[in-house]
Formats: sequence, C-alpha cells, structure tokens
Amino acid sequence: MSSSARDEEEEDSKPAVAPLFVTLKVVDQKQNLVRHTIRTTDKLQAVLDMYYSKVPGVEYGSGTFHFDAVRVVGWRTPAELEMEDGDVIDFFERQEGGGLALAA
Repeated sequence: MSSSARDEEEEDSKPAVAPLFVTLKVVDQKQNLVRHTIRTTDKLQAVLDMYYSKVPGVEYGSGTFHFDAVRVVGWRTPAELEMEDGDVIDFFERQEGGGLALAA
C-alpha cells in the first residue's frame, strides 16, 4: 500500500471535530435580530438572556423560543440540539386573550 493511500485511509477514520463556537441568531415576528456567539457546550440561557436584554419593549419571560419546531429551554446546549454556525432560533411572544367571547 502506498503512503498516500495510507494517509487517506487514516484521514477517513478520524472522527469529525465539532466546532468549539457557534454564532446563533434569534429572530422575532417583528424581524428584530440578535446574534450571539457561544461555545457548543454552553447552556443556551446566555442566548435567550441576550435577546431579552437587546430588544426594546420585550419583557423577560414574555415568549417562547423555538429551533426546528422544538422549544428551546435554557439548560440545553447547542451540541445537544445539533445546532450549527448561523442557525436561527425563532422567538414568539405569548398571546393574551383571543378566546371566544360568550354572550351573556
């Protein structure tokens, strides 16, 4: 076996190394955008807190965050959710009311 064939074989057998940092974007329905870079092993709470602190008029805890149709909670990490650099987290404000009014 030639040395170049052995080198290729060794490269194929090495596991892919995940990036240490990812930049995530949080976007809401008003198109407000907040970017935050964190380690893939850090809790996502830092990203959620950054959104609340940067967007005016949005109170802490006033909505929910979603990534790929899954609710994002602060104790999860980007690695657990298989997030990649540039992925988008959606923020949805809670809606109050809107229920059917009953006639008296």
